[in-house]
Amino acid sequence: MNHYMCIHTFTSEEARREYLTPPEKRDPPEKRLTEKEWASFGNSTKATCLQEWLGDEEFFFCHWYAESPDAILEQLDILGHTSLVITACYEMERFTSAFRNSDEPRYYPDHDY
Repeated sequence: MNHYMCIHTFTSEEARREYLTPPEKRDPPEKRLTEKEWASFGNSTKATCLQEWLGDEEFFFCHWYAESPDAILEQLDILGHTSLVITACYEMERFTSAFRNSDEPRYYPDHDY
């Protein structure tokens, strides 16, 4: 499994509005998920979305832990999001976060620079 940063670009203005509409204002209304519920919703053994950064733009970012980009795209399809977004996946060799609060040394990929 590897870490991926994904850029999700909305397929249209209508798709952007659909995704950004609060659940309670949808037709029919839905329950608003907690962060904990969101973290467990729609994940699989092959692809897990760990973090999301969402503004009011035509794109947003997600941090995935997955077997491959195809596993991420498959999970998005299962969730019904492929009609809403076009996704570009980029594998990240290093993941450093203050939220992990780890004492592990930072990883440096083995490249010949």
